[in-house]
Amino acid sequence: MKKILYLLLIGCVALAAFWYVKSKDTGIYERNEEAEPAAYAMYPPIDTAYQLDGFSVTQVCVAEVNPSASPNPIRVYQSVNEQLIIDCDAQRDEDTKGDTRYYKIDKEGQLVDSLYVSYNGYWTVLVDGFLLSTKEEDAHFRTWPLNGDTTRQPVQVHNADFAMPAAELEAALQEAKENSQYYVVRTYVQEGTFSSACYYCIDDRWHVLWKRHREYQSETDAESAVRYEQELYRSGEPEPYLPADVTLEHVHPQEKIKYFHIIGGGAGGTAVVGWRGTGFFKTTIADSSFRFRMPHLVVEKERHDSYQTRVYQVLEPRSGVQHLNMHFYQSPLGFALYAPDGKHLYLIRRKT
Repeated sequence: MKKILYLLLIGCVALAAFWYVKSKDTGIYERNEEAEPAAYAMYPPIDTAYQLDGFSVTQVCVAEVNPSASPNPIRVYQSVNEQLIIDCDAQRDEDTKGDTRYYKIDKEGQLVDSLYVSYNGYWTVLVDGFLLSTKEEDAHFRTWPLNGDTTRQPVQVHNADFAMPAAELEAALQEAKENSQYYVVRTYVQEGTFSSACYYCIDDRWHVLWKRHREYQSETDAESAVRYEQELYRSGEPEPYLPADVTLEHVHPQEKIKYFHIIGGGAGGTAVVGWRGTGFFKTTIADSSFRFRMPHLVVEKERHDSYQTRVYQVLEPRSGVQHLNMHFYQSPLGFALYAPDGKHLYLIRRKT
């Protein structure tokens, strides 16, 4: 009996010691006291204070919306006059839900204009040189992408009373679709009544032609405004593998830590022990080397993916990895855009 009690006592002491050690585990197991190599000391982070090799960095926009509500809140589109239009989700609270701020970058890589568009129930899309805003009760357009004019111009309405004879209506729809500069079809349901609206542009003026239906009509990609959008880049697209045009030149290890890959679905994640430090990278913008650093970096290479380099950030020991985007949009006009995460977009260009 005494022997059993003795063994139980030893077990309790061992268990208490285990939990004591575990409670004191900071997740930091080793530190590297060596200074980072002098060759990389000049590499700055990508932010508005960047000054190296004749480049400047401008913060174009910051999206405050929760990533779960808008995983890709910043999108970049090709527009008229060799411009880029930036579509940034402007939601800050429930009152600004659905609002958008647009930015314009000219062919010289200059941020030249912006426009705030409140939601108010409208579906606003970029159609070449126009911003078209539609809802069942109303529609208007702006020529801001083309010429900077922010005036809301009305869309001319046809067959609002649904009185047009069927044959005449079908002929008018065919004419609108075949001879307009652009057209977009939207469908609506109001108290069991089904209708569609064909928005079309002739001589730079927008019109809408209404049609009633006996049953719901699905919107199709072939007649959606999406077909006019030329999306070039978006935020919130993390990818651990380095793209071919970005080189990881060196990693300076600072702390050996424990961190986690969180799988999701309630799982606790996979624990990893490895070195965290500062990574030094290089890419090419406007035929010149663009060099930068990234803190809190962990680098992994494993057999299952042929030892490809994967990079993550770990902000605190014993925390989950933060996924990074290492892809830059390289404009053929000699500047670049970079979204390191879902919320920020930077413009990188040569100083003039």
